[in-house]
Amino acid sequence: MTKEKIIELRKEYSRIISKSRQQAKKSECLWCGKKITRFCNSHSVPQCVLENIDLDGKLDYFNSMLNLPLLNEDKGIGEAGTFKLICSECDGRIFQDYEELSKLESQPTEVMLEEIALKNVLMILNKRYFEIELYHTLEKEYDVPYPYDVKQEANALDERDFWLDFLRIKETLSSSKEDKSTFRMFFWKKLDYVIPIAFQGLVTLYGDLEGNLVTDIYNTSEEIIVKHMHVCMFPLETSSVVFAFYHEDDTEYDNFAEQFNKLEEDEQLAVLSYIVYGYCEDMLFAKKFPHRTWIINKVRDTFMETAEIWAFDKEHAEYQKKLKMKQLKDRDKEFPCILAKKFAVKKNSESIKTCKY
Repeated sequence: MTKEKIIELRKEYSRIISKSRQQAKKSECLWCGKKITRFCNSHSVPQCVLENIDLDGKLDYFNSMLNLPLLNEDKGIGEAGTFKLICSECDGRIFQDYEELSKLESQPTEVMLEEIALKNVLMILNKRYFEIELYHTLEKEYDVPYPYDVKQEANALDERDFWLDFLRIKETLSSSKEDKSTFRMFFWKKLDYVIPIAFQGLVTLYGDLEGNLVTDIYNTSEEIIVKHMHVCMFPLETSSVVFAFYHEDDTEYDNFAEQFNKLEEDEQLAVLSYIVYGYCEDMLFAKKFPHRTWIINKVRDTFMETAEIWAFDKEHAEYQKKLKMKQLKDRDKEFPCILAKKFAVKKNSESIKTCKY
């Protein structure tokens, strides 16, 4: 592909993305309902966390849907892992319980878990609003064979499921009960080194570690509500914290959590690392850490190999579902764990930072 062709494709990609984002833009704050024209540029991963692995304000961004060689994966801290769905007033008020880096060094409180879950749901809702408009634009402007109706049906169901979760979390956060307990944190670990990845997001598992069904992501019945868990990987100043949790009502994840907790700690970290590679839509990497080029290529290959290809016939669909069901059980246990100490970022200690959301 010539340089001129790559530039042309970049420009066309930017046009489509810009148009779709504009069409997906809301007119009111999702939390308070106030009509606004300028939304807060909210960070999913706290900005003070990103500052621990940036290089001159830049990070490497990977997305399983958009991870193509012709796309620029370089992201500035200000635009990395952001969404625009709530007003600045709500953003500053709702997420105040984990605004300081020091608060992330200990096990999170119930309120902090609620706030993290809320941010994760808002982030994925923002993505689905955008994707719905993106596929509308692609279908309208490009004459290419693609099952747009199937994709949009899935997007619509996703939007409904995440909206229901948003309402559930909003009700809990608005509650005045002090003894409330809505989330089960089944893993938390503080590492004595700085990991080169920053991640905070939802994970929807189809199959567990033994190859059994967790939540049926392929069932398009309106009666099925797809459930998920939350994973956080936070590089701090001289250490890191990694944890995972899910809503206590989402009992579909009980068996997975039980299987996970039987593993040795190193394997637990490896499983979480693999899950983020293979199941999540985006992640942020430091631009400088040991063995960076090698592991980045490994991650890129994993994305390409596990990326879901839409099935055009029933036989292909069933084959794909079987692969997805066994993905965790049959995972490559030798695949590099990004949370391992050998990949740690080498840096000097700096002063305590306050998060900017």
